Amino acid sequence: MSTAQRPPVFVRRVRTEDSQTMQGFVLGLSAPSRRNRFHGSVNGASPKLIAYLVNADGVRHAAWVACIWGPDGEEIIGEAGWFVVDPERGSAELALSVLDGWQGSGVANRLMTTLIAGAREAGLSHLYGDVLDVNLRMLAFMRRHGLEPGFDEPPDRGVERVSCMLR
Repeated sequence: MSTAQRPPVFVRRVRTEDSQTMQGFVLGLSAPSRRNRFHGSVNGASPKLIAYLVNADGVRHAAWVACIWGPDGEEIIGEAGWFVVDPERGSAELALSVLDGWQGSGVANRLMTTLIAGAREAGLSHLYGDVLDVNLRMLAFMRRHGLEPGFDEPPDRGVERVSCMLR
């Protein structure tokens, strides 16, 4: 679908009522995209996973969705969020994914810009993300948004930890 044919995209905070739509989003990701997002084989959209993605309190866990209006109503085409892992340091882990057909369309940029602004508004001082080292496209994307390797050691082989200071 060309950009001219695409419906307008809007970004908003995720809501618990998004469970069913989020499930459709996760199931709509290709196997490689699910592996890149969740760092493992996620074959379905378990209730526990969906609850984690939509139950964001805005304090310890904040999340946003990129949506369009489709023939059956609102559709999620991307999601992003952060989860505070070290409240004393003001450090949070971030994650982001976009449906395969929308990758390269600017949706990830909008989500990342919103996520970083939300982290600053929440008073966080440090964001980091773990990216599979074979996901060169995401590593380049993170660097374009100011996240660089080297702040912390990656947790596992095959993973690159990228981070940035917000203050």
